[in-house]
Amino acid sequence: MRRTPFFVGGLAVLGLALLGACGGDDDSPRRVVQIVQTDAGCSPAFIEAKAGEKLKFEVKNEGKKDKEIEGIEGADLEELLIPSGKTRSVNYSAPGKAAVEKIKCYDPSGESTIIEVRVSQ
Repeated sequence: MRRTPFFVGGLAVLGLALLGACGGDDDSPRRVVQIVQTDAGCSPAFIEAKAGEKLKFEVKNEGKKDKEIEGIEGADLEELLIPSGKTRSVNYSAPGKAAVEKIKCYDPSGESTIIEVRVSQ
């Protein structure tokens, strides 16, 4: 019976060590933001974020054609293809200071929508 506190204490220390090891950039929790693509464009028109916030865009293509999404004018978001009827996810990190970044959501053969990411301190 007297060994139980040491065992429990050891587990607590091990748990804290594991949590600390999982604190890397790629494993950080991200707020999920839904983006919906249709043949008429994309929504929402803007996304609010805090400086340095980590987001995960879940992009659902409800249109009849394949769509794409990418950062423009300096926004750090690589191009992502979303086939018709599918949902794809992409990670995004807001800049470390107040800014407005632009995400282009488009049909490669025509229509495009700009989504503003409004970053505040």
